[in-house]
Amino acid sequence: MTPPIPSGAAALYARAFHEARAFRPHLAAVLLVGLLGLPITLVLPIPVTLVVDHVLAGHPVPGWLAGLVPAAVAAAPDRLLRLAVLAGACLALLSAAHHYLDWMLRDWLAERMVLDFRGRLLRQGLTLPGGAFERGSQESAHRIQHDAPALQWTALYGIIPMAVALVSLAGVLAVTARIDAALAGVALATAVPVIVLIHLSQTRLRGRWTTVKDGEGAAFAVAQETLAASRLVAAFGREEAETERFLTTAGTAFRQRQRVIRVEGLLTVSLGLASGLGTTAILYLGARGVQAGSLSLGELLLVMGYLAQLYAPLQQIGSHITGQQRALVSAARAFALMDAVPAVTDAPDAEPLARARGHLRLEGVGFRYDPRTPVLAGVGLDIPAGTCVGIVGRTGAGKSTLVNLLMRQIDPTEGRILLDGHDLRHIRLRDLRRQFAVVPQDPTLFSTSIAANIAYGDPDAPIGRIIAAAKQAAAHDFIMALPDGYATRVGERGTRLSGGERQRIAIARAFLMDAPVLVLDEPTSAIDATTEAEILESLDRLMRDRTTFVIAHRLATLRRADLVLRVEGGRVVPDAADPLRLVS
Repeated sequence: MTPPIPSGAAALYARAFHEARAFRPHLAAVLLVGLLGLPITLVLPIPVTLVVDHVLAGHPVPGWLAGLVPAAVAAAPDRLLRLAVLAGACLALLSAAHHYLDWMLRDWLAERMVLDFRGRLLRQGLTLPGGAFERGSQESAHRIQHDAPALQWTALYGIIPMAVALVSLAGVLAVTARIDAALAGVALATAVPVIVLIHLSQTRLRGRWTTVKDGEGAAFAVAQETLAASRLVAAFGREEAETERFLTTAGTAFRQRQRVIRVEGLLTVSLGLASGLGTTAILYLGARGVQAGSLSLGELLLVMGYLAQLYAPLQQIGSHITGQQRALVSAARAFALMDAVPAVTDAPDAEPLARARGHLRLEGVGFRYDPRTPVLAGVGLDIPAGTCVGIVGRTGAGKSTLVNLLMRQIDPTEGRILLDGHDLRHIRLRDLRRQFAVVPQDPTLFSTSIAANIAYGDPDAPIGRIIAAAKQAAAHDFIMALPDGYATRVGERGTRLSGGERQRIAIARAFLMDAPVLVLDEPTSAIDATTEAEILESLDRLMRDRTTFVIAHRLATLRRADLVLRVEGGRVVPDAADPLRLVS
């Protein structure tokens, strides 16, 4: 079930800044650089006023400009012209340098924040149970890839530009008021509807973007699911049907996005209309002021320049409003992933564990996915170190659940499990993980080298240990026959290797791990009889002196078991007359 997604723009912005707490000094620097542009913005149009009013028209420099122009220069038009041109050039250079610094800092910080947030989302996703979201790992992958950039949008391109725009608005209005208070009042009056329009559009757009993002996530899940099963799709000739299924799902998202585009278009037109009407009103009043002699032509040009700078950030915010609402929706989805409850966590009093002997004890263990339907109930077992335990039962009986409980992939809803007398919930997770090695039915290999796949449990292992583990698993010969030997890349999910070769790599990985407890999850069910016999020899060596759990249906795989457990009806019982001590 999908965790609840938080709502409310203020709460989402606050959460975004909380998640970006490691970058607060950088965000402060971006804000400071943005504010440093305000003086440049206010001074940039002044050279035009100097030339028009005081060089060409010969008017004296007014009091509000006298502090910026030396008296000797103000008295000489030629000197004033040279000063105005020089000031204009310097201001242009300063403005360009400011924009470059702002762009570089903002771009670097944006990418760095997304990289950090994606890493934290992936780390969180790895702790979640498979059913944390309705579409499972595909939904998590979509949120990590497509929703993580929301952090940069909300923090960098949302609040900070808004703050800079509001400060710029105040500065422009203050300077305009010194020139003509009436024009400043009109500018403020025309800016207010723009701000109100932007505010009113936010909630409507955010609701629509929520629907769009859900639709895009569904389409992504269909595409990923279909590509992962491409061989099955081809085998059944379902290429056209699966393509149609994807297009149907993606088409729904497309239609939802078109509704958003229509709202965005209306908003853009409305903002342009409001800005145009405001500019027209100020132009009319300013022109009447020039005619009446209360305002000079240069001051009118200055006010019009300020007006452009007033509306520009507001229109920019308006044009980004759709992106902002999309970012808020993505942020909510990403935060929901961050807030999802992990399957297991370290207890506050978790203790380290160097290497266990492998003695496992289950006391009244039960587990339920659904409160009304127990998967396991009242399981009590005492398994001495070094025992080989076979686990059998029909599909869905709870065999994998039992093993997941033993490895603490999940916690029991009842009872407790002890390893060498220590409750698994009180052992530090990273230490507990080193006590188990797993050889699954369908080995998972990563698209790296064979050596890296063997050393997955111990990435710092020297090549000598890797080769020794491969020899123990009877994998060395086929590896050396490959063009690049241990450096050979296995392709996505190990597709360049046969099933038996992938299984040998998994066994070599377990040899290198050298854990005291071994889990074999139907390790030979997907290979032929000849390959099975060869792999069983490797497994015999691997199981020696280890506590081993073997989930299997084939008798050949169970021949080494000291006892066999049957899982049925939520109970774990000894199969036939095996000498198993039951404690419940």
